[in-house]
Amino acid sequence: MPEKPDLKGNWTSEGNTHLEPHFFRRSFSVDVAQKVATLYLAGPGTATVYINGKHVAHYQMSPEVNIDVGVNPEVNMGARVAAIDVTHALRPGKNLIAIEAVRGPEVGSSGNSRREVQLTAGRILAVKIVPAAEGVDAPPLLISDAQWKTSEKAADGWQDSGFDDSGWEPADSLGGVESSMEFFQWNGDGGMYAWPGYDGISPFLAHFKLAPVALLPAFSGSGTLENEQALTSPGSGAEFTVSAASEPVSPTRPPQIILDFGREVAGRLEIDSDSDQAADIDLQYGESEGEALNGPWLGMTPVHVAPHATAYGPKSAFRYALLRFERGSNLRFRSIQLDGIYYPVKYQGFFQSSDEKLNRMWMVGAYTAHLCMQDDIWDAPKRDRGRWMGDLDVSGRTIEDVFDDHFLMEETLDRLIGEAPVTHHVDGIAGYSAFWITGEAEYYRHTGSRQHLEKVHERLVQLLRYMETELDGRKLYANTTKVPPYVDWSPDLDGDTPEARRATQFEFYAGFRDGIYLLRELGDTRNADAFQKTADDMRAAAQKYLLGNSGSFGTRWQTNAYAVLSDVADPSQYDAIWRNALSSVGHIPYNALIITPYYNYYVISAMAKMGHRAEALDWIRQYWGGMIDEGATSFWEGYDPSWYKQDFHLSLQADDTTGYQTSLAHGWSSGVTPWIMEQILGIQPRSAGFGEVDIRPDLLDLAWAQGGEPAPRGILKVSMRRENGYKTTVDLPEGTIARVSLPVSSPGESILVNGARQTGETAEDGKREVIVLKTAGHFEFESR
Repeated sequence: MPEKPDLKGNWTSEGNTHLEPHFFRRSFSVDVAQKVATLYLAGPGTATVYINGKHVAHYQMSPEVNIDVGVNPEVNMGARVAAIDVTHALRPGKNLIAIEAVRGPEVGSSGNSRREVQLTAGRILAVKIVPAAEGVDAPPLLISDAQWKTSEKAADGWQDSGFDDSGWEPADSLGGVESSMEFFQWNGDGGMYAWPGYDGISPFLAHFKLAPVALLPAFSGSGTLENEQALTSPGSGAEFTVSAASEPVSPTRPPQIILDFGREVAGRLEIDSDSDQAADIDLQYGESEGEALNGPWLGMTPVHVAPHATAYGPKSAFRYALLRFERGSNLRFRSIQLDGIYYPVKYQGFFQSSDEKLNRMWMVGAYTAHLCMQDDIWDAPKRDRGRWMGDLDVSGRTIEDVFDDHFLMEETLDRLIGEAPVTHHVDGIAGYSAFWITGEAEYYRHTGSRQHLEKVHERLVQLLRYMETELDGRKLYANTTKVPPYVDWSPDLDGDTPEARRATQFEFYAGFRDGIYLLRELGDTRNADAFQKTADDMRAAAQKYLLGNSGSFGTRWQTNAYAVLSDVADPSQYDAIWRNALSSVGHIPYNALIITPYYNYYVISAMAKMGHRAEALDWIRQYWGGMIDEGATSFWEGYDPSWYKQDFHLSLQADDTTGYQTSLAHGWSSGVTPWIMEQILGIQPRSAGFGEVDIRPDLLDLAWAQGGEPAPRGILKVSMRRENGYKTTVDLPEGTIARVSLPVSSPGESILVNGARQTGETAEDGKREVIVLKTAGHFEFESR
């Protein structure tokens, strides 16, 4: 139940403004006197509650204010829940509840959805009264719905039963707390774990249970701990027991344990009590041990566990969970484990090679993207837990190469661009508008989803027209909308700088290039031809105004890489770009001009496109392999091999800051996985739904490699090994024409294809021969 919104214009977040109170009233009936009743209230930053005219509770999220009801004041989760015992305030028959509320903290993004904005801007009020003790679920006596009355002004006595509220308006109901996917975005519902019965996931997601694999050294403090090993062996019959103080004690004295789940996980901690009394536990998550101990992103979250009940911590991503037992004696727990939340999708793509660490990198990249497949495809399951198109441009490639997902990809792409008409950049970032188009094109080439392409046709045209308004008379990106460009978390690439504008020009050109391709696929030649003129002018302007005297587009890796990938750079300029910029990749002991794993995918892809795959693989082993060496079980939001190792998480940099808030599972960091598919297996679809595909396997320094990628009509498999030259196999599904490029020792050399000698098309200055396969089947090649 939100504040009364302005129904005119767009839904936008406004920061923590409009902090004037809003007033709510609701009459309800209770059949009989209640032995126990608990009021749950979520959403506001400040609330004062009256029942039948009597003050029941007041709380405020700010830790500086004295409060009646303790709640978590941390700023990184919205819609936190207060639990209030109201047994004494209810009476049989008619009752009246009145609440004065001020909006809560803002989390996340402005978004496109009304529900999403109302939640993440802190404009909701969710209330229920349950005839049970705190932490126990039961059918409510009262629930927030459209039957409440609301006003922005209140006269004296507004909280009393006899007050005339006939002039108040009906409250605007957004539906149940779990009724929309939009309620689960941006960690807006992060604190709803304390709302009994709350699951908080979309119906297409699933749960799994996982016990911790290890315990870090425990601290018994002023209490005792017994049978800690039972936590790693649930169902063994033994129970973990804690004797804590019956009253709160010094924060340095309560017994505590730290659980290690062995890898990055997404979900919430599940605490299953077998005790006759309640327990109060302070919970801290960490993607690293350091974060759990010293700076958890969600702060310290209190969890109340009712007797013989199951309680949950907040949803997040973590590996470690620290539990501090603040109150309760002779506590027994059947289990304390992960209630995992995941998208049930099959790993169809695969990769194996003679390099075990490279195999590990491929799988960790796939797992990283999978962790981000939650209620839509998020940047990260810890932070920000929302849709970002730049992230999806990379993670979407991983998802298609491994999972061949349609539902979640289309949901996310559709919600990112929002409803027609398009009047703003995707995610409020100019380059992300371009990446929405390149991401849509990549999805179309992988799946051939004509239906989805037709669905977004109108908005694609509108987005391209909106992007045209950002160009000046020279057809250079000029930031006319005054939205600061963002390219990467790196000096001069985050903000309105000449370097960020130059890189955004290349991103825009790629967006127009792929947008024109999609429009021609739709048969919309009129718009395609019009945008082709704009694209040609943009490329010419980039060559005229942005090319340096040295023949490269400056010296920055990110800028030059995307000049190559966008096709703004001509192949004749590759040598200069390599010499002046990209040849230094992997050869700088400490790089002050940092680059994230996100843009590193574009860098290694540009290196491959210019014919420097071996150098790209060397950098992959330093960069993604460096994370593996440091213990990564999913790939990190920011990284440099030279960064401090002692407390690695504290040294990570991203999002204009350094420290534990940096995500250790970020979809934009999964680019090593599609790179391996594209450059080692060599699989690159060139038309809708793998109608045409280039297959250019390249072992580089590997002895062998094999793998497969899902296509609409089956798995396309490729393997290659060194054996008196090269032995290569390709399993081609139906409906695909493949151009298979194989290494040869001399130009024009014939290749054995299923035992028959065949001459193909000479390519790459005679170093390769291209064989065209037009039928499905299993093909064996021998080349020297």
